[in-house]
Amino acid sequence: MSTRLDTCMEALRSLARSSELEANRLPTAELRIRDFLTPVGTNRAAQRAALEELDNAVRREAELRPREASFWQAISDFIAQRLAMLNFD
Repeated sequence: MSTRLDTCMEALRSLARSSELEANRLPTAELRIRDFLTPVGTNRAAQRAALEELDNAVRREAELRPREASFWQAISDFIAQRLAMLNFD
């Protein structure tokens, strides 16, 4: 994993373990994902590759931590929305 991906995943893991309501954690998670994407700028191919790499990591995490499945599914859904937006813009 890249350092950027590691940093993003650590932030997401921390949020997944948090005792806050999921509705409160998700906006913060979305910000961390946007931070993760910042270095690739507006390069659509790079954005797509970064999102796919992140989604793979999120899916692995969901398999390892089934108790946090709803959080990881919400993150995966957000990533899927971002990928869909890249296809329509």
